[in-house]
Amino acid sequence: MKRVAIYARSSPDCPVSADEQVENLTTVAIERGWTVAHVFADRPTAVKKDQDRRSGELSLIEAIRSGAIDRVLVWSIDRIGKSLADLVTFMETCRSACVAVNLYDEGFDSETSNGLSLFDVSALLAHHLRQSRRDRILRGQAAARALSIRFGRPPIAKPKVEKAKQFLALGKGVRQVAKMAGISPASASRIKTSMTSEATRV
Repeated sequence: MKRVAIYARSSPDCPVSADEQVENLTTVAIERGWTVAHVFADRPTAVKKDQDRRSGELSLIEAIRSGAIDRVLVWSIDRIGKSLADLVTFMETCRSACVAVNLYDEGFDSETSNGLSLFDVSALLAHHLRQSRRDRILRGQAAARALSIRFGRPPIAKPKVEKAKQFLALGKGVRQVAKMAGISPASASRIKTSMTSEATRV
């Protein structure tokens, strides 16, 4: 009877919550006749990398090293580790302890595989890198929104906009207006387009 440890981790870049991952992976284990010996989960909320503590993953690694499990069942490769170095270390830990790794989303099972090709390894690592980078970006955006930080270009000061409109109404060119109003030609062009649209609607 295979002793399985399920590991789940929620993050902004994954549409499947940790609880849903555990539920689905438990079903997979039951269907294959595996005994779920341990369930580890992380739900990090901290934005800073050094505060993103994954106690569940650390407990999983301890279980692997202690010989308490025969297999690790994970939703996807990007759920493991904060970096490629962490992922490689994790996989090596499993290999040394003769613990099989099953990646549900990628359909990968180290026990039944005859060995990954260089292309397979490259694809898995590239996927992990992309997802890790996306996760950091989304966390940063969430933190910025929580602090009411505005994204994109700062708005042009209203006096400059009014000044540009006045010059444009006098028939001056976009570049000339931009220089006189102290804004970029692109901004002056957008203001001109906006004025044209408003005039058309009227």
